[in-house]
Amino acid sequence: MGEPLLVEDVDRPSISPREVLVRVRVCGICHTDLHFIDEGLIKPGKIPQIMGHEAAGDVVEVGREVEEVMVGDRVLIHFYFSCGECYYCLRGRESLCVSPDFSRFGFTTDGGYAEYAKAPARRVVKLPDEVPYEAGILADAGSTAYHAVREVGKVKLGDTVAIVGSGGVGLCTLQMAKLSGATVIAIDIHESKLKAAESLGADHTINSRSKNVPAEVRRLEGERGVDVAYEFVGRTETMNDALNILARRGKLVFVGYSEDKLTLDPRRLVGGEFQVVGSRASSIYETIEVVKLVREGKFRLEPLITHKLPLDKINDGLDLVRRGEAIRAVVMP
Repeated sequence: MGEPLLVEDVDRPSISPREVLVRVRVCGICHTDLHFIDEGLIKPGKIPQIMGHEAAGDVVEVGREVEEVMVGDRVLIHFYFSCGECYYCLRGRESLCVSPDFSRFGFTTDGGYAEYAKAPARRVVKLPDEVPYEAGILADAGSTAYHAVREVGKVKLGDTVAIVGSGGVGLCTLQMAKLSGATVIAIDIHESKLKAAESLGADHTINSRSKNVPAEVRRLEGERGVDVAYEFVGRTETMNDALNILARRGKLVFVGYSEDKLTLDPRRLVGGEFQVVGSRASSIYETIEVVKLVREGKFRLEPLITHKLPLDKINDGLDLVRRGEAIRAVVMP
């Protein structure tokens, strides 16, 4: 923990009869990687571990039992390798899979910070020719946002939504909330991210470094507050802000996390009929839907990709994320 990632030669992965081998073209650098490297909040499935869970590329080899994917297909890898058969998988909650064989690409199995990566054929999503390889970030950032807005937050036309932390997943959530017909307030400490939020349709932006968030939200939207607040930072201060801007019957959706804790008075929850819920990743169906939105021009990738680096500069990319300078940095092996 706390050490830079090593870039070194490894053997090309061997695939099983139901797997595919992907020549990785792009892999997004996610803040979750820092939970491994800097904080130890997440433990790797093995040592050594190739990280990276937002990968897209070209299929270069298929197992002998694979029929649905062909060599030459452009794909992204959905990073939850769920069983497809347990109670949760059968109900479309693949991220909650309880099978002992459940694994996560880049978390418990080798991931996409590499020239080649393997995955079960049923866990890849084909990319239309008009969708760039940068769509690899949809495997997590885009799909997580889709799930958080459509399934967990259930954002609807006329709602007011707050995005607390306007990084990669936050700005994807902003776009999904706008597609659902919401008024969106983007909150962050970085002006560059707030400008990106404006370009993606945010109705209001708040710099929480210089403004009191609850007071500013009520100045902008009235005393009622927001219907849904999405928390992507996981710090005590931002969690309290998110709770304090909720309207009665409002919903606080946690997507981000850290070691910090939120203290809740049950009387406040009962008095306001607040809901506090978590949202975890997505299903492969939701990833397919986000790819369709990109293809149809309804979801914008370009403003999200702020830095592109070669694989040997992966630690520079992680530093950009640490400093909050990147919305989404990607490596191109």
